[in-house]
Amino acid sequence: MRHITLLFCLFTLPLTAQTFDRADSLYQAQAYQASAEAFTEVLDNEEGDVYQYYTAACAWAQAGDTTQSLNYLQQAATNGYRHADYIERDTNLISLHSTAAWPAIVTTVEANLTEYEKDYDHALKDRLERIYLEDQVIRQLWEDAEKRFGRDTEETKYFWEVVGRQDSINELAVIGIIEERGWPATSLVGDKANRTVWLVIQHADVELQEKYLPLLQTSVAAGESSGSNLALLEDRILMRRGEPQIYGSQVRSNSETGELEVYKIADPEHVDQRRAEVGLGPLKSYLARFGLEWSLPQSER
Repeated sequence: MRHITLLFCLFTLPLTAQTFDRADSLYQAQAYQASAEAFTEVLDNEEGDVYQYYTAACAWAQAGDTTQSLNYLQQAATNGYRHADYIERDTNLISLHSTAAWPAIVTTVEANLTEYEKDYDHALKDRLERIYLEDQVIRQLWEDAEKRFGRDTEETKYFWEVVGRQDSINELAVIGIIEERGWPATSLVGDKANRTVWLVIQHADVELQEKYLPLLQTSVAAGESSGSNLALLEDRILMRRGEPQIYGSQVRSNSETGELEVYKIADPEHVDQRRAEVGLGPLKSYLARFGLEWSLPQSER
C-alpha cells in the first residue's frame, strides 16, 4: 500500500504544476474567464502560493466577478503577499477599489511588507532604489526617441549621451557602495535594490564587469542575488570578449545589415536546459520580444 501511495504522489504533483501553468497561460492570453475557472479548479484541491492566489484574483476581477476576486486576493494577503506599492497600481484590480473589503486587504499587505522588511538597511535600500529610477526611466524611453527622431539622427545620439552621463553618475555611486559594503544582499535591501547593483554593473565597461563578477557569483551562491541576473552578466562579458555566450541573452545589430540578431551561443542545442537551471524561460519566448525567431530543436543531457 505504501508503494501505491508513493506512485500516486509522483503522478499528481506534475499534474498540479501543469494545471497551474495552464491557468497562468490562459491569463497571459487574456482568456480571463477560462483562466479564472482553471485557477479555481486547482485551488479548490491544492494550496497555492501567494502569486497563484493573486493571479487568480486578477483573473476573476477581469472576468467581472468581484466576489471571487476578493476571496482570492484575501487569501494572497493572508498568506503573505507583500507588494503594497504594486497592488495599488495594478489596473487589473481597479474594480475592487470601491469595495468595502479593499482597505483591509491593503492594510494586511502593507503589514506583510513592514514585517518582511523589518531587518532591512532602509537608508541603503532607498538610495539604491533611487539609482534604479535614474538608470531605468530615461533608458526606457529609447524606443520613443528613435520613433520620433530616427535611429541615426543627432537627436537620438544626444539621447544616448544623456543616458551615458547618467550611467557614469550611477556607476560611481554603486562602486562606492560595493567597495564599502560589498554586494548588497537581498535580505538587507530587498529584490529591487539588489537588482539595481546588477543593472548598473551590466551597463558598465567590461573591465568593471569582470572585476565585480566574482562578488555577484558569491552572492548568488549564498542565495542573496538572482541567478538569472548573473547569467545575463556572464553572457555580456563573454560577448565583449568575443566568446560564445552561454544563455542566449545577448542580442546585437548585424554590422552589415543593421538587423538584430542573437549573438553566437555555445552548445545551442542545450541552451534552454541551461536557461531553466538559472530561472530563465525558453529562448524562443525571450527572442520573440525582439522580433527574432528561434527554432533550433532542444535536447537534454
